[in-house]
Amino acid sequence: KVPSDDNILITITEPKSHTTLLRLPLRIFLMTLPRSIAVPAAIILVAASAACMVLTSLSASTESASPNLDNRRQLKLMPQKEIIRYGLDPKTIELRATRPGDEGDWWKDINYHQRGLCGGEKCFFISTIDPSRGYLIGDSNFHGAPRLAEAVEAYTYAAELESKYNIRHFYADPPFEMNTPPLFMRNLSGLYIQHFGTPQGLIVQPSRTAPEGSIIIRCYNHNVLYKRTEAIVRRMSEKAKKNLVKELEIQKNVVEDNPGLINDFQLMIDKEGRTYHLDLNRAKTKPSRGHRKVFEGCLEGAIKCVEDLAFCRESNQFPEEELRLASIQLPEQNQESNQFPE
Repeated sequence: KVPSDDNILITITEPKSHTTLLRLPLRIFLMTLPRSIAVPAAIILVAASAACMVLTSLSASTESASPNLDNRRQLKLMPQKEIIRYGLDPKTIELRATRPGDEGDWWKDINYHQRGLCGGEKCFFISTIDPSRGYLIGDSNFHGAPRLAEAVEAYTYAAELESKYNIRHFYADPPFEMNTPPLFMRNLSGLYIQHFGTPQGLIVQPSRTAPEGSIIIRCYNHNVLYKRTEAIVRRMSEKAKKNLVKELEIQKNVVEDNPGLINDFQLMIDKEGRTYHLDLNRAKTKPSRGHRKVFEGCLEGAIKCVEDLAFCRESNQFPEEELRLASIQLPEQNQESNQFPE
């Protein structure tokens, strides 16, 4: 309400729970101000009050919302710096007693106490009977889409690439689908419970175990590419470095013949200079212009980094943590147990 004199009175109507105690002092304060000052002040007060109501509403809705499974990649189950390590990890996995390993049933054989080895959809569990093998496990109906056909397609494609180019991958046997074993759900703990939720069925991909200390390189960010390449190369012998250069050159030809691999390109490297393809179901579609763009110069840059670590140093500022990880000497126990073609 705007009086005819130089004073102004504006009534702000809000829920009593928010403004009952403040309304009277505000009205008195605004009445004492000249119109030229009171109008902007009133507008600011109205806007601030409305913002408080919106933030309060958002806060309440956030607190009551159920966990969003799309945030799985934020879990601590992913390998730190994508360096493969095994063993117990009390920071992320709560220890529980489980039955001894059983060759017949994978859910009685897997190590529920290991470090998290999960991606956005699937987790790898190592075998307690034969640590050179394990199981890649995911929800059979992730995001409402049946996944068995996709898993079989990836397995078949990996076998074709292996036959034609002698590439390495981790698929040991064809994948299969089954109802979720109650024992599997009971033995899950910590962040694994949040990751899997309550799946009705699972896709199980029997797999070989990656050599410990291996690192995953990607092409979405060349700074990350150079840092990770430098971290693994610093632990390599000269023979291993030469082998890695040779294998990366081969991968250039493989990708040129199979452009679908450009999609979210990822390659695992062990400290012997051997390379392994991962997550091959991503290669079923034609790469977008964006994927092609980030892949440009990726393998060439990795090769240059292997041949000359100074190139990596010049291209990136290496944090102390990266240099510390690069100097870690990891155990050899899994190297001989992995049967891969030279």
